[in-house]
Amino acid sequence: MNGRSAWSRRGFMLVEILLVIVIIGLIVGGYYGLSGGGDGEEKSIPAQSIDRAKMVECANNLNQLRQLIQIHTMESEDGSYPKEFDPGAQGGIGHCPVSGRAYVYAPQTGTIKCTTPGHESL
Repeated sequence: MNGRSAWSRRGFMLVEILLVIVIIGLIVGGYYGLSGGGDGEEKSIPAQSIDRAKMVECANNLNQLRQLIQIHTMESEDGSYPKEFDPGAQGGIGHCPVSGRAYVYAPQTGTIKCTTPGHESL
Protein backbone atom coordinates (compact mmCIF):
# COMPACT_ATOMS: atom_id res chain seq x y z
CA MET A 1 0.00 0.00 0.00
CA ASN A 2 0.99 3.63 -0.16
CA GLY A 3 1.46 4.14 3.55
CA ARG A 4 -2.19 4.66 4.52
CA SER A 5 -4.04 2.06 6.44
CA ALA A 6 -7.68 1.21 5.94
CA TRP A 7 -8.47 2.87 9.29
CA SER A 8 -7.09 6.27 8.32
CA ARG A 9 -9.03 6.20 5.06
CA ARG A 10 -12.29 5.50 6.91
CA GLY A 11 -11.53 8.31 9.36
CA PHE A 12 -11.04 10.75 6.53
CA MET A 13 -14.34 9.75 4.99
CA LEU A 14 -16.09 10.26 8.33
CA VAL A 15 -14.70 13.79 8.56
CA GLU A 16 -15.87 14.50 5.03
CA ILE A 17 -19.38 13.27 5.82
CA LEU A 18 -19.52 15.36 9.01
CA LEU A 19 -18.29 18.41 7.13
CA VAL A 20 -20.97 17.97 4.47
CA ILE A 21 -23.65 17.59 7.17
CA VAL A 22 -22.46 20.80 8.86
CA ILE A 23 -22.46 22.73 5.57
CA ILE A 24 -25.96 21.51 4.72
CA GLY A 25 -27.10 22.45 8.23
CA LEU A 26 -25.73 25.98 7.80
CA ILE A 27 -27.42 26.38 4.44
CA VAL A 28 -30.77 25.11 5.72
CA GLY A 29 -30.44 27.17 8.91
CA GLY A 30 -29.80 30.32 6.89
CA TYR A 31 -32.72 29.59 4.60
CA TYR A 32 -35.18 29.15 7.44
CA GLY A 33 -33.76 31.90 9.64
CA LEU A 34 -32.25 29.60 12.26
CA SER A 35 -28.81 31.19 12.25
CA GLY A 36 -29.35 32.69 15.70
CA GLY A 37 -27.67 35.95 14.75
CA GLY A 38 -29.14 39.41 14.75
CA ASP A 39 -31.91 40.87 16.85
CA GLY A 40 -34.75 38.72 15.57
CA GLU A 41 -35.93 41.30 13.02
CA GLU A 42 -34.77 39.28 10.02
CA LYS A 43 -37.36 37.00 8.47
CA SER A 44 -36.68 33.72 6.75
CA ILE A 45 -37.02 33.45 3.00
CA PRO A 46 -40.32 31.49 3.19
CA ALA A 47 -41.76 34.07 5.62
CA GLN A 48 -40.72 36.90 3.30
CA SER A 49 -42.36 35.10 0.37
CA ILE A 50 -45.60 34.63 2.30
CA ASP A 51 -45.64 38.32 3.33
CA ARG A 52 -45.06 39.38 -0.27
CA ALA A 53 -47.84 37.06 -1.50
CA LYS A 54 -50.29 38.55 1.02
CA MET A 55 -49.30 42.07 -0.09
CA VAL A 56 -50.00 41.10 -3.71
CA GLU A 57 -53.31 39.56 -2.64
CA CYS A 58 -54.28 42.82 -0.91
CA ALA A 59 -53.41 44.82 -4.04
CA ASN A 60 -55.46 42.39 -6.14
CA ASN A 61 -58.45 42.66 -3.77
CA LEU A 62 -58.34 46.46 -3.93
CA ASN A 63 -58.10 46.35 -7.72
CA GLN A 64 -61.16 44.11 -7.98
CA LEU A 65 -63.15 46.30 -5.60
CA ARG A 66 -62.18 49.43 -7.53
CA GLN A 67 -63.36 47.76 -10.74
CA LEU A 68 -66.61 46.83 -9.00
CA ILE A 69 -67.12 50.47 -7.98
CA GLN A 70 -66.30 51.61 -11.53
CA ILE A 71 -68.81 49.17 -13.04
CA HIS A 72 -71.48 50.33 -10.57
CA THR A 73 -70.78 53.96 -11.48
CA MET A 74 -70.98 53.26 -15.21
CA GLU A 75 -74.24 51.30 -14.87
CA SER A 76 -76.00 53.73 -12.53
CA GLU A 77 -78.29 56.15 -14.28
CA ASP A 78 -76.88 59.23 -12.60
CA GLY A 79 -73.23 58.06 -12.66
CA SER A 80 -72.96 58.17 -8.88
CA TYR A 81 -70.71 56.10 -6.67
CA PRO A 82 -72.22 53.39 -4.45
CA LYS A 83 -73.61 54.92 -1.27
CA GLU A 84 -72.20 52.25 1.01
CA PHE A 85 -69.82 49.33 0.96
CA ASP A 86 -70.15 46.10 2.95
CA PRO A 87 -66.79 44.29 3.12
CA GLY A 88 -68.41 41.03 4.20
CA ALA A 89 -70.71 40.92 1.19
CA GLN A 90 -67.83 40.86 -1.30
CA GLY A 91 -66.95 37.18 -0.94
CA GLY A 92 -64.03 37.65 1.45
CA ILE A 93 -62.13 40.24 -0.58
CA GLY A 94 -63.35 43.16 1.52
CA HIS A 95 -60.63 42.66 4.13
CA CYS A 96 -56.86 42.92 4.03
CA PRO A 97 -55.33 39.40 4.09
CA VAL A 98 -52.39 40.65 6.16
CA SER A 99 -54.16 42.37 9.06
CA GLY A 100 -57.78 41.28 8.60
CA ARG A 101 -58.91 44.91 8.71
CA ALA A 102 -61.84 45.91 6.53
CA TYR A 103 -61.04 48.24 3.67
CA VAL A 104 -62.15 51.86 4.08
CA TYR A 105 -64.55 53.20 1.48
CA ALA A 106 -65.23 56.91 0.88
CA PRO A 107 -68.60 57.20 -0.91
CA GLN A 108 -68.06 60.88 -1.75
CA THR A 109 -65.07 60.10 -3.97
CA GLY A 110 -65.61 56.40 -4.67
CA THR A 111 -62.16 55.52 -3.35
CA ILE A 112 -61.30 52.46 -1.35
CA LYS A 113 -58.12 52.09 0.73
CA CYS A 114 -56.32 49.61 2.94
CA THR A 115 -55.49 50.85 6.45
CA THR A 116 -52.78 48.26 7.14
CA PRO A 117 -49.38 49.91 7.81
CA GLY A 118 -47.20 49.58 4.72
CA HIS A 119 -50.17 49.33 2.34
CA GLU A 120 -50.70 53.06 1.91
CA SER A 121 -49.41 52.98 -1.65
CA LEU A 122 -51.83 50.26 -2.83
